[in-house]
Amino acid sequence: MEFVDVEGVGKVKVRRGAHIRFLTVRVAAGKGVWVTVPRGVSKRQLRDFLVEKRDWILQTGEQMKQYERETGLGIKIGAEIKTKLHVLKIAESEGEKPAYRIEGKYITLWVPRGINLSGVEEIVKKFVLEIYRLECRRLLPERVRLFAEKYGFTYTRLSFRNNVSNWGSCSQDDHICLNIKLMKLPNELIDYVILHELCHTLEKNHSAAFWALVKKVCPDYAAYRKALRTYNTRL
Repeated sequence: MEFVDVEGVGKVKVRRGAHIRFLTVRVAAGKGVWVTVPRGVSKRQLRDFLVEKRDWILQTGEQMKQYERETGLGIKIGAEIKTKLHVLKIAESEGEKPAYRIEGKYITLWVPRGINLSGVEEIVKKFVLEIYRLECRRLLPERVRLFAEKYGFTYTRLSFRNNVSNWGSCSQDDHICLNIKLMKLPNELIDYVILHELCHTLEKNHSAAFWALVKKVCPDYAAYRKALRTYNTRL
């Protein structure tokens, strides 16, 4: 793995590849900072790019650290991951397969002792996604219904998926699909995504008319839209 040192930031992971088209830097909970580098970009160009982005990296990094502290993601055995409705505790066991127990809002996930760290992380991620799916189905249908009634929107169906490309979508026949990873967002951003998709039941693109409608039902949408960019649709 290639790294580059950036003053004030530390080591940044470097990913190069012939398929990479743009020079981009990313920060993710539990994964740190990495930069994707297209062919032909020199080390000096790379360093200058990262220095230019340093303030953004530091600001986003602090937000990710806060998110890790609040959710426990990025932590291994012994972690307590707080979701909207549950507290997931990660523990070791002598069993050969993962197992779990639910006691009220507390869920204990046992991971086989001796499994490597990447294996623990993969098990925890899959389990957290299932918790997110459960909580979406429990919390969001009523929220969507209330907003639709309040502002006069209609939709045909509501479903939930583990999507890595968007937070939500609305089809031509007004089927709204929401990302189960909405559960990792603050409630006000979840509400913004719901209202955004409900607005697409009337305006199918991101035209001026669409944003005018969003502003009508969500006056602070610009601030929420900006805040949403500090999160990603990966776990």
